[in-house]
Amino acid sequence: MTRLLPPLSPVGWLLFGAMVLLVLTYLYYWSTVVRATAHGHVSRVRLTDSDLRLSRACAQDAGRTHRFLIQITTKGGALPVVERGIDQVLEGVARYPALRRVVRVEVVTEDAGEVAALAHRYRDAGVPVRPFLLPPDYATPKGTRLKARALEYMVEQHRADPDDCYVVHFDEESVLTPDNLARLVHRLTDHPVGISEGMISYGLDWDRATLLNKAMESSRPFGCHECYTVMTSPPPMHLHGSNLVIRQDLENEIGWDIGTLDGAPLIAEDLVFGLGAYLRFGPDVFGWHHAEMVEQPPFTLKAAYKQRERWVFGSLQALAHVRAQADWSRLSRRDRWHIGVVIRLRVLTYALGFAVSLLALGSNAVVLGVLATRALAGDALGVAAPELSVYGVVTGAGLLMWLGSNQLGLFYNLRYSGLSRAQKARDHVLVLLATPFAGVVDTAGPLVAVLKWAAGIREVAWKPTPKAAPGARGRAGSATVVAPVAASAAAVPVAAAPAPLIPTQRSGSADVPVAAGSAARSGAVVTP
Repeated sequence: MTRLLPPLSPVGWLLFGAMVLLVLTYLYYWSTVVRATAHGHVSRVRLTDSDLRLSRACAQDAGRTHRFLIQITTKGGALPVVERGIDQVLEGVARYPALRRVVRVEVVTEDAGEVAALAHRYRDAGVPVRPFLLPPDYATPKGTRLKARALEYMVEQHRADPDDCYVVHFDEESVLTPDNLARLVHRLTDHPVGISEGMISYGLDWDRATLLNKAMESSRPFGCHECYTVMTSPPPMHLHGSNLVIRQDLENEIGWDIGTLDGAPLIAEDLVFGLGAYLRFGPDVFGWHHAEMVEQPPFTLKAAYKQRERWVFGSLQALAHVRAQADWSRLSRRDRWHIGVVIRLRVLTYALGFAVSLLALGSNAVVLGVLATRALAGDALGVAAPELSVYGVVTGAGLLMWLGSNQLGLFYNLRYSGLSRAQKARDHVLVLLATPFAGVVDTAGPLVAVLKWAAGIREVAWKPTPKAAPGARGRAGSATVVAPVAASAAAVPVAAAPAPLIPTQRSGSADVPVAAGSAARSGAVVTP
């Protein structure tokens, strides 16, 4: 039987309207998947050292001599994951010697002990590795706090000693595999861009996360297809704080001294920076560099919840902040409308997902409970064939796009997880089953952020997402690190070879993940 419109209560119609809005949102996101994939948003090009040398030579002939500064920003307390990121840069330089005179590393931290440890560990590294201590009493002219304060401190160092380079921003757990580092340098050498981004996946220490965390993190690489869209068709409605590559002269001009909002620190410094760059330089300064970065997922539900609450609260802060800037009035009416409406719509649909997820999960649980009770009582189930209606079509399409988005995002996350094919298949099935439950947790933080904002609250507690030491055992955040895997001194130009980041075997010049520990057991050198 076909019914155009089903009989619904007022609450049912409200939920149906929310579902229609979410389905339209998913249609948009899937359109960005098509666009980004068609333009090769994640580079898989196979490069050789000769390719890099030729690219650099051609760029120098054209007057482009940009180098690459890897800048790692950390509050302190996560030294093993910081070292992992540096070790992978050094492995990239060892694998591609053309990078030796192109790449250098800086680390800014609030921990004096970590400065000394990094200086000692990398004193004989193949490229310069320079740690900076953020002075406890350092203050910016506008009173900027949190991560932006550290970023502004480094801008001041760079203004005093400028370099013709790109600044490649890392969070403390960020990693560019050797091949992806080469792809980044090759791409921006051939196609220079003032401010660019690439995709981030979250496969590091994947099995340390809970199942619900895995399901929630699977939505992020899917959403990163839209990152390609906003960076190639500005203004940028959101920006990564990591895998963000900025020409140093532009970063020095814009700076990170973003101030506060009603006395509260701004927690989405990346979005504020991106919108500020758009106000000052317009759309032509933005682009996409195609190199993928790999990071850790949050390992606990509390960490994931807090992270998502900060995202939405930070977006609302950023919009309010940028609207108060003098440059805001210089934008066209269309741009002002576009920025305001899109950011608010993103926040609204994210928060609406909580009600839809919770009620859908609850109603399904009630239906299944009734059916189970009847089955146990020996009654005939009497399940009628569902009616074909607009409601059924919309909810069915929304369900398929939702589950499919998580499966696609999971595919990206698992590529650098080091899991076997069987383990990956297991995770695809488990995440599929967990997605309806994860949806409730995933959208609870955004809803709370919107309610706080509506209540006039302009400050939210900020604490970095806890990081786990590479190869650690036990609960997340443990400081235990497995013994390093033996490697030749030529392969990793530091005093002690690090534990493997992502267990892989080399196949041509591509990174091919294998089961963790398989190469170590056979005595082979494991390289990411």
